[in-house]
Amino acid sequence: MKFRTEIQPLPGLQGTITHSSHIWTIGSCFADNIGDCMFSEGFDIEVNPLGTLYNPLSILNAVSNLVNGRVYTPADFFPHEGRFRSYDFHSIFSRRTPEESAEFVNSRLSELREEMSKLSTLILTFGSARCFRLKATGQAVANCHKQHPDIFQVEDLSVDLCIEAISETIALLRRSCPNLKQIILTVSPIRHKAYGFHADKISKATLLLACEKVRLANPSMITYFPAYEIMMDDLRDYRFYSADMIHPSETAVDYIYKIFSHTFFSTLTLTKAAAHLRDLRRSLHRPFAPDNNDPS
Repeated sequence: MKFRTEIQPLPGLQGTITHSSHIWTIGSCFADNIGDCMFSEGFDIEVNPLGTLYNPLSILNAVSNLVNGRVYTPADFFPHEGRFRSYDFHSIFSRRTPEESAEFVNSRLSELREEMSKLSTLILTFGSARCFRLKATGQAVANCHKQHPDIFQVEDLSVDLCIEAISETIALLRRSCPNLKQIILTVSPIRHKAYGFHADKISKATLLLACEKVRLANPSMITYFPAYEIMMDDLRDYRFYSADMIHPSETAVDYIYKIFSHTFFSTLTLTKAAAHLRDLRRSLHRPFAPDNNDPS
């Protein structure tokens, strides 16, 4: 007798991701989780290169700015807690002056534009269907940067609007990335406690419906990977959550990634990935060798 609902790797996709694939993850912090696992196993991957993005509209805006060659100026950044930030980017893109912030953002976007021609596999991870707009401009922000909530209007995106945003994101990247052959959609298993659990369930349901509609429009190119379902239906136990009871624990991430890798990797790729990870762990645990010429 089984006391768990175990979700198995998806059939028919083994070997579609290899170490010769050029991969991007874009989306919520769960895109970081999957991307970091792949990076540790030696894959050619850009992990959330546009910063953490949660809802389909913010992801569309970020991809549109990238593809259409937007150039940021110092006026696009505002001061907060000693750094100059943009509502289009996560705080990791902020710097001490507006000029430094603009220079860093433009440099990073330029690097990514040069890499788009190589992109072959895209992993899009959606965290929420809730969007925050600046009341002054109507702009959908990527990050609120802990600004006063009164300056934002909260909007729960409809299924149709999510479908439109996801479809347009994919269309933009397909036009700009001639080698893009594979798109994997996922819904993040990370719960948004601040919304209230009922509102979070509605948000996730909206994303699930939108992803399925988009997948059905092009099933030969687009796959849905059930990260959310693995966490909710397979690992439905609080021992698989981190201390905040919201984010998946390291064990849960590893378990979800194992199903992901056995879905998309061939036996040869799995072996190569495991070897790379072992080498990485050995290098991290190598004892420090002091410099004999160091006078200290």
